[in-house]
Amino acid sequence: MNNKAIFDTHGADSELNCRTGQEVDIIRELTSDECDIEEVGKMYHIKFADGFETDAFEDELTIK
Repeated sequence: MNNKAIFDTHGADSELNCRTGQEVDIIRELTSDECDIEEVGKMYHIKFADGFETDAFEDELTIK
């Protein structure tokens, strides 16, 4: 998976709020070994244009 998306924390109390509205590359979906999918839902490893990588919840990403 290597889709483009727009990142949005929805105003959550997060150090990533400043990145809301930025385009990201979705690198891959996390596995059940990496996150509790049943409790938090799907999560993805993402990369911002400046090279910063992190994980994001599905509802924080709007696919372009």
